Amino acid sequence: MKTILNITRLIGRILRWNCHVWLPDYFRKMAAQGEGRKLGTEITDLIFVVVDHFEPSRREGERGVKRVREWCEAFAGMATRHRDSDGVAPQHSWFYRYDYPNDECVRILSEFVHKGFGEIDFHLHHGNDSPESFGRTIDEGVRWFNEFGAMRTAEKSPQKRFAYIAGNWALDNGRRNAAMSGVNTELSILGDAGCYADFTFPAFSVNSQPSTVNSIYYATDTPEPKSYDTGVAMRVGGSASGDLVIFEGPLSIDWTRGYIEYAALESFTPYFRRRIDLWIKAGICVVGRPEWLFVKLHTHGMQSREMFLGESMDKLHSELEEVCATSGCRLHYATAREAYNIAKAAEAGREGDAGRYRNYEIARPVNRGFYSNARALVTCYAPERITVEVRQPRDDTRMLFSEHPLEFLEGGRVTHVDLACSQGYIHDLRIEGEGECRIRLNDRGNPAGAAIMVSLPYNYRVPADRALGG
Repeated sequence: MKTILNITRLIGRILRWNCHVWLPDYFRKMAAQGEGRKLGTEITDLIFVVVDHFEPSRREGERGVKRVREWCEAFAGMATRHRDSDGVAPQHSWFYRYDYPNDECVRILSEFVHKGFGEIDFHLHHGNDSPESFGRTIDEGVRWFNEFGAMRTAEKSPQKRFAYIAGNWALDNGRRNAAMSGVNTELSILGDAGCYADFTFPAFSVNSQPSTVNSIYYATDTPEPKSYDTGVAMRVGGSASGDLVIFEGPLSIDWTRGYIEYAALESFTPYFRRRIDLWIKAGICVVGRPEWLFVKLHTHGMQSREMFLGESMDKLHSELEEVCATSGCRLHYATAREAYNIAKAAEAGREGDAGRYRNYEIARPVNRGFYSNARALVTCYAPERITVEVRQPRDDTRMLFSEHPLEFLEGGRVTHVDLACSQGYIHDLRIEGEGECRIRLNDRGNPAGAAIMVSLPYNYRVPADRALGG
C-alpha cells in the first residue's frame, strides 16, 4: 500500500514538474541498461564531481568576504579527513558568479585552489543581452579571472580555458525569457572564448532542461533557443563535434519510494545513503567506456552552507569511500576540468586507471602552483620558467611558488617577476618594483636556505655551469 501511495504521489510530481521533457530519453536509457552496472565489476572507476553555483552576497560587504573565508576554511577542514584512491582530498569546483566581481572573494578562492582543494570556473547571471554584449562580458570576465590565476593554463604559453554554468539555468536562452539571457547563440560564443564544457544541467522542473539526460554530449549551436536540447554523445573512438560539450549530472527515479534524484546537494535536498545508488543507476559515462562512471552533483554552497559544510557531507564522503573500497572500485575526487579531461581520455580510447588522466587535454590552472595577493597575469608557466606581470601592484605583495625553486616572496611593491631555472637550480631571478621584500630561494644550490631581505629591483644570477648543476 505504501509503495502504491508513493507511486501515485510521484506521478503527480512528474506531471507538475515538467518531467515529460526528459522522461522519454530516461526510459530509453534505463531499458538499454537493464538492471544497471555494479561497482567493482562492470564499473571500475567512479569520478565524483561537485560544481558550485558560488554566489556570495552583494549586500554583506566585508562580512560577505569574511563568510567566504569561513566557508573555505570549513570545507578544507572537512576535506582533509577524506582521500580517494589517488590520495586526493574531495575537490570543489567554485563556479564563481562573475556578475558579482569581488576581488577579495576570488582572491580567497584562489588561495584555497593553491592549497589543493579545487578550482575556479565561470558562472554568470545575465539578461536582455545581445550576442555582442554577452561576448564582451565573457571575454572581460575571463581576463579578470586570469589575473587571479584562474582559467589560465599552467603552460609555457598559457591558454584561456574554462567551464561554465548558466545562471538561472538559462543557457542559450533555454528558458525563452530574455530577462534571463536573450542570446540564442551562447554555445558558439562560449566555445570561441575558450569554454570547453557546460556543467549547468540537470535543471529539474525548469523548461531549460534538455530532453537528453544522463549524458556527456556535444551540442551544436543554432539560431534558435536551447540548441543543446540534443546532441552527439561522446564515445570511444569519436571526435569533437559541435560547439560545446554538455556535461550532465544524474537524473534518476526511485519508483518504490516516490523520489526523483536530480543531483542537487542543497539544504532542501539533504544527503542520505540511498542517493549513492541512484547516482550510480543514472549510468553517466562516455559511450563505449561504461566502466568509468561520472557522478556530477551541483550545489549553491553559500546558500546551503550549513548542510554542505556540516555532518551530511562528511557522511557522504565516508560512505562513498566505503562503498567504493568494499566493491574494489577506484574513487576519484575530481574538479570539473579533471572530469572533462578523463572523459576526453575515454573518447581517445585510453583505459585502466582513470585517475591518470586528470590533466589529459587541458592543463591545470596557474593558481594550482602559484598564488599572488596582487592581481597578476602569468605569461609563462613551465618547469624551467615562470614570468609574472603584476597588473595591480600593492605595497604588501605576497606570492607563493609551489613548483619552482623560489618558495615565496613577501613585501614591497612588486611589478614583475621572472624566474629561469633548470634541473632544480635557479640561474636567473629578476624582481622589479619598489621597496624591500623577503624571499626564500629553494633551489638545489640553497637547500632549506633562510629567507633573506632584498631591495627592489633585485637580480639574482649565477654562472651557466652552476645553473646546470655543474
